[in-house]
Amino acid sequence: MLFNTQIFLFVFLPIVLLGYYCLHKASLHNGAKILLFLSSLIFYGYYNPAYLILLLGSIAGNYVLYKIIQRLLPDSVKNGWLRKGVVIVGVAANLFVLFYFKYFNFFLHNVNKVFRTDFNLRNIILPLGISFFTFQQISFLVDCYKGETGKYNLLDYGVFVAFFPQLVAGPIVLHKDMIPQLSEKSRWKPDMERFESGLKYFVIGLFKKTMVADRFGQVVSLGYAGAMRWSVWETILIILSYTLQIYFDFSGYSDMAIGLGKLFGIDIPVNFDSPYKASSIADFWKRWHMTMTQFFTKYVYIPLGGSRKGIIRTCINTMIVFALSGLWHGAAWTFVLWGLLHGAALVFHRLFHVCMDKLPKALTGFVTFLFVNIAWVLFRAEGTYQAGRIFKSLLTGGFAVQNMDLCYAFLGDNPKFMLENISWGTPLFDGIALAVTIIGIIAALLVVFAAPSSHRIANSRKHYRGEGVVWGFAAVLCIMTFTKVSTFLYFNF
Repeated sequence: MLFNTQIFLFVFLPIVLLGYYCLHKASLHNGAKILLFLSSLIFYGYYNPAYLILLLGSIAGNYVLYKIIQRLLPDSVKNGWLRKGVVIVGVAANLFVLFYFKYFNFFLHNVNKVFRTDFNLRNIILPLGISFFTFQQISFLVDCYKGETGKYNLLDYGVFVAFFPQLVAGPIVLHKDMIPQLSEKSRWKPDMERFESGLKYFVIGLFKKTMVADRFGQVVSLGYAGAMRWSVWETILIILSYTLQIYFDFSGYSDMAIGLGKLFGIDIPVNFDSPYKASSIADFWKRWHMTMTQFFTKYVYIPLGGSRKGIIRTCINTMIVFALSGLWHGAAWTFVLWGLLHGAALVFHRLFHVCMDKLPKALTGFVTFLFVNIAWVLFRAEGTYQAGRIFKSLLTGGFAVQNMDLCYAFLGDNPKFMLENISWGTPLFDGIALAVTIIGIIAALLVVFAAPSSHRIANSRKHYRGEGVVWGFAAVLCIMTFTKVSTFLYFNF
């Protein structure tokens, strides 16, 4: 089920929200949790109920391992190796499931190419959110091994893993950030301030997704489909459009997740903090997909030695982490190259940050944004060949614009149809399409670089006359787009 659909907004959410607080009101607190868990399963299995078998199996298996580790903890000296063995088995089992569903065909394909074999690829459907709930449970097992988890029952653990706002596209939530909230009595009844903040978060995220990200997504889809025929200007438009699409799409989902969590009295971690305002690549990764960065830092980078074993080891660890980060996003060499490119940029920053810190922040910020734009080409391309064609067009495409197809794509079908049926000439229509596209890009960039973050807006306690009308109008505009539903980009990861 998608947030940007009528069935979610007008049927699923009101029923679950009302039932959740009514059960708490009746002092049926476990009943409220059961409702939240079952509704999350309905949300997840809405399009493909077969996904539920994997999700429920994963929850049950990891909880059993958690209870075994918990039982071994009291005598940690005697049972140390046994406890370590259990957590190794648990992490390996989680990674094996992730490997099979996400990377098995990628592995076979590369084996066939390298060794000239002919293994048949399997028809494996990638379950939604498998990367997110797998990493979430790996972190839980590791924390349990370290003695950092409490005594949680199966119901609390199930809600922690399956909570529908963050289940399919994150953020990657740690147990300490969520499970204790389920037992806080102050969160069992509606809080008007929290509700107001949650609704604002949701509308902001919905607007980002439906009114901005999807608009640029139309340009990106057309641009990458015809990657062999664009001019330099058109290629810049395509690259910049994806930079804006993924920003507003993923941050929009994260905002909606936070907003929905607040409606249920649960605070979900912030995953974005205006990343394109970053003054360096290191600053960018403190702001972009923050929970993933925290996961790899705590569970991969630090165990590898972090920055404690000299500069060479630090650089190697950084490259390993970002190669894994790229692979986490998808089973393709383009993702690995994207990760390595960012890793190399971070290594460069670590080696020369003393000199770079002396430069104007406006300059380093512009260079960082330019680098992120270029790197996104690898992230978006369906293969290295397509990425190469985009880069070739950027360098050798010439400056003569071929047509207004990309601008028409930005306008969308309905505005184009309306304008074409007015008795204007083609040059005038082309001019309008170009002007609207330029204005849209400038407006989006102003939001990215100059507007306050969604967190400041949603959590602000200041009220202005007519504010409710503005929020309501924005919500109505978003709902009007529900006739053309699009999934979120990170559903693929």
